[in-house]
Amino acid sequence: MPFQRQTAYSDARIQVPGASPIVRTTAAQVSFVRRVYAWMFAGVLATVMGVAIAVKSGLAEDLLRAGLVANILLLVVWMGGAYGLQKVRNVPTWNVVAFAAYGLLTGIVISGIVYVAILMAKVNGAAPGTYVLQASGLTLVTFGGLSAYAFFTKRDFSFLRGLLVAGTFALLGALVIGFFVHATAYQMIISCFGVLLFAGYTLYDTQKVLKTFPDGEHVAGAMTLFLDFVLMFVYILRIVLLVAGGGRR
Repeated sequence: MPFQRQTAYSDARIQVPGASPIVRTTAAQVSFVRRVYAWMFAGVLATVMGVAIAVKSGLAEDLLRAGLVANILLLVVWMGGAYGLQKVRNVPTWNVVAFAAYGLLTGIVISGIVYVAILMAKVNGAAPGTYVLQASGLTLVTFGGLSAYAFFTKRDFSFLRGLLVAGTFALLGALVIGFFVHATAYQMIISCFGVLLFAGYTLYDTQKVLKTFPDGEHVAGAMTLFLDFVLMFVYILRIVLLVAGGGRR
């Protein structure tokens, strides 16, 4: 059922199918929001640490040279980790440990594209972190704006669920094809579609977390928004690199 909001600053009353309505005062809502986003960015910091470790140790370069099969296996482990993360999302202490570990693993998984961005910046005569910082800034602005809109608007984004699921399968199929089709235009289309997909997930998940998660599930809420942020960053970075490469993949 659609959530109900009296005004942007009034008590939040949410009717969840199969559950009792959640009622929060404005102060409680603000406190919950702060905790969710604080934990989400803690997860992002863990990811940054994972990237740094992989790049400094040479693991990121090794992953780039490992080939398709090895990288697919790594992605399978990463997706399995996401499933395990959801299993302990409401278990005190273990959810924090699992979230930190998954953040580090996520950093290792995305370290390859960050390493490419560093190398490309050097080749183009820019500072090593130029493209990564550009993508990070764009992601912060985009994600932040969408999250704020999802929170303050009276629109119900639950209708996006089916579209997002279909879009996810479409993106996975396009990525598989992308291993064999290296045309810049095709890669740009995939990247733009990825940004739009995770923009949609940001709207949907922000509303779901802030309007249906009980107060004690702030870590679980952070886990949900964390992946939206990181994957949006990856696809924005792909676009930045395609533009910076002047047509090179």
